Amino acid sequence: MLSPGAASAEWTSEQIRDRHTQFRGDDSHTVGLTQLTDPASLDFSHVSEELQIAPTERIDIREIAARSKSAVPRDPKPQAQDKVRDARSFATTFPAHAPAEERGLHAYLSHTLALTGRQLRVVTRDRLTLIQSFINPLLSMIMFKVVLGDAVGQATGMNSAFGTVPLVILVGAMFGSLAVGTRLIGERRTGLLTRLYVMPVHRGADLSSRIGVEMMRIIASTLVLTTAGMLIGWRFNEGLLPALGIFAVALLYGAAYSTLVMTVAVSASNIPLVPIMSLFTSLMMFFNSGFSPVDAYPELIQPLVEYQPMTCAIDTMRALATGGPVAESFTLTVIWAISVIAVFAYPAARGYRKAAASRT
Repeated sequence: MLSPGAASAEWTSEQIRDRHTQFRGDDSHTVGLTQLTDPASLDFSHVSEELQIAPTERIDIREIAARSKSAVPRDPKPQAQDKVRDARSFATTFPAHAPAEERGLHAYLSHTLALTGRQLRVVTRDRLTLIQSFINPLLSMIMFKVVLGDAVGQATGMNSAFGTVPLVILVGAMFGSLAVGTRLIGERRTGLLTRLYVMPVHRGADLSSRIGVEMMRIIASTLVLTTAGMLIGWRFNEGLLPALGIFAVALLYGAAYSTLVMTVAVSASNIPLVPIMSLFTSLMMFFNSGFSPVDAYPELIQPLVEYQPMTCAIDTMRALATGGPVAESFTLTVIWAISVIAVFAYPAARGYRKAAASRT
């Protein structure tokens, strides 16, 4: 309980208004009232003599704070709509610009390298990706050779392996990208993308690491399939540089298709990615020059088969392996790849940011 002197000081504070008061503080919790600037201006007629002559005492601020806290009425119990409003107020928000430590070439390279290691560990432990990248193309190569090998060889006058091996290389790149897109959708639903996006990580590092690991996967798949293709007659007849060109064509085609798949994957978490893209991939796989010569298709669809992306890439890889004309098919392959990347790169990056901000 406050002393009479403290009560007098509390009552007279209402009379002081804007006049200057001087305080003496002994510590952070107590303050002593020592002097009033103009005592004559104060009216103590309503104060008893006992209170007027009472000595000045210290005011315990902790006690006053406790009394004030008990006097404040408690807020009513929040309603359901208030809880929804509060939940929305804590929604994840993203700054328009990343902090300085998250920008710059050094941050981009270091963060991309770290996330690339993470993606490599994920891919090597993902059975679906390994099956789609290696097992399915190998089985397809064996099936095409056994079922269609002699017919295609008689029609073209060339070993069918020079069409089958490039075909299964591209098929492995496409179906492997589908597995990556499916994993991206899963990480979006679990909130992992959001967690990565709010961490002090360069904004483009995660997406770049995914594409980089895709390139590594395509190189490994191409190496395995060309090695296995030698068992059915595939050869690098033109030396080392054309052989490296075959890997470059596979990378270029895979980069374009991966960009397309990522754009579809980040557009919505509930989109049926595998059925849609599998249908598209299957149509391309059975209507190209690697599966059958262009002249063997009906005349109505021959232009479509001849100039579709897979046919251009297959013709380029076949020419690099056998020494045929490369310029036209390679030019068409580059045009297709650059066009697809140019059209879908920005939607992929923008969709990735939206996917990180929402699980739906």
